[in-house]
Amino acid sequence: MEKDNKERTRSSTHIAQNGEEDISVGAILKGTAGRSLSTFEKKAALINAETDKFGMGRYQWCIWTLCGFGYFLDLAWSQGVGLIASAIWQEMGVPDTATANIWSCANAGLAIGAFTWGILVDIIGRRWAFNLTCLITSVFGLLLAAPKFNYGAICAIYFLASLGLGGNIPIDATIALEFLPQNRRNLVSLLSMWQPIGVVAASGIAYGTAAKWRCDPDLPSCRAVAAGDACCTVSSNMGWRYEVIVLGCMTLTVFFLRYFVFHFYESPKFLLQKGREAEAIEVLHKIAKFNRAPAPTLTVEDFAAIEEVGHEEGTRVPPASAKHVVANVFNSMKHLKGLFTDKLHLFIFGLLAIAYMGDYWSFNLAGQYLPIVLLRFNVSSGTGTVSDTYKQYVYIYLPGILGAFLALISVQLPLLGRKWSLVLSAACQGLSMAMYTQVRSTAGYVGLNALEYIMQTFFNAVLYASAPELFPTEYRGSATGMLSCLGRIAGIVAPFAGAHYLAADSSGILWLGAGGIWLSAIMMIFLPIEMRNRQMY
Repeated sequence: MEKDNKERTRSSTHIAQNGEEDISVGAILKGTAGRSLSTFEKKAALINAETDKFGMGRYQWCIWTLCGFGYFLDLAWSQGVGLIASAIWQEMGVPDTATANIWSCANAGLAIGAFTWGILVDIIGRRWAFNLTCLITSVFGLLLAAPKFNYGAICAIYFLASLGLGGNIPIDATIALEFLPQNRRNLVSLLSMWQPIGVVAASGIAYGTAAKWRCDPDLPSCRAVAAGDACCTVSSNMGWRYEVIVLGCMTLTVFFLRYFVFHFYESPKFLLQKGREAEAIEVLHKIAKFNRAPAPTLTVEDFAAIEEVGHEEGTRVPPASAKHVVANVFNSMKHLKGLFTDKLHLFIFGLLAIAYMGDYWSFNLAGQYLPIVLLRFNVSSGTGTVSDTYKQYVYIYLPGILGAFLALISVQLPLLGRKWSLVLSAACQGLSMAMYTQVRSTAGYVGLNALEYIMQTFFNAVLYASAPELFPTEYRGSATGMLSCLGRIAGIVAPFAGAHYLAADSSGILWLGAGGIWLSAIMMIFLPIEMRNRQMY
């Protein structure tokens, strides 16, 4: 046992010595920038070693699947509400200039939710954030079906549902990374497979509900005509309400599985960062038992040995404990100081912030307005009905699963890795949106929209998996939450710009979307670290 302890200590010291600080321009362009490891990161390497011994055991697959459900819900709700929006606008007499309100409220809720849950996940822990996001989304999602002729209420309730929904991806990616073995981290990219599945599921639900029980698209709102005239009534437009009820029940089921069926243990790295080393080791033992694997050999003495080495080398040592959030919120947020004082991580954060904003700007415009462009073309040209268009949405979004598998493969390729996979997928996504301006046929719209969505899924799969990898446990959730928040803020602005061009029946929406994602591609060229062959602490 003593020999094993010394070996692990030497291994951790070796890792630190190889992580010499280098943030030169050459290193940035090559993706090899680095810095020396902190004492905490050396300890985290020991946690990694134990996690690697587990491999992809039963516990890891359960975590991966439940995190996948979070990704599923993120776009299932976005797509679901996107597909019923035109029915809501018609029933409630919403003019084109006000259509953006629902998206802006949703993105405001998603932004606040991403920021808040991102901070909280580093303070109260992964477990409670993991469960509460789904509960909040399900409760308010079900309430979304209640209002009648009140567009303001719809927007307000969707805002509240989005507060929970906004934390899903930053939290789920963080949790998956901290429980998966190092050599299977590419599976975090595959989590994005659940997003197109969510989109297809929402499209299928919409086809069976919103498309089936919907007013004739040519009927005016009952609020805009005299009593007795033909109009879009609540009773003839119940389909969109049925859809949000189904989505709400699905979200409640995910919460039930996470909280009552599966026992989620707190992340060992989070416990380690908070100075609760014995609890971190206890969790490793519980995971080993769940996996029916040999018990871990890591001990508190191993961590103590790292502390001694850290003091000898003058390495910074994290505080042994943190005050409870209720007692001192500001003190609990001191973990953010590291993000803004570490030059390398601050530079990475700046690049990713622009990339996230360009990405969210682009896919908000694509997801919210490309389906409307297709629907209006089908109806106005007589080439398809509303039901036909809903079926075409499935054809568009189902191939998106390929994007996640492309990400899974490309991040492991030596010539691409995380960095160039991001650049390539973003460039192709923008190109497909630009080409969308040149077609005037249903086949052209469906084909290019499908290509855009494959590349969007590809880019997001790599981005959502890479961002948490690039930050240490101390502020991993906070950094990814703030990045997601900035992206959502860009998403708040995008619908207003899109609504202007939609009212003018202009292709400007498409060029706005292409420009946003091309900006993201340019930023990723300068990403200073390639994580393909690096440990994540």
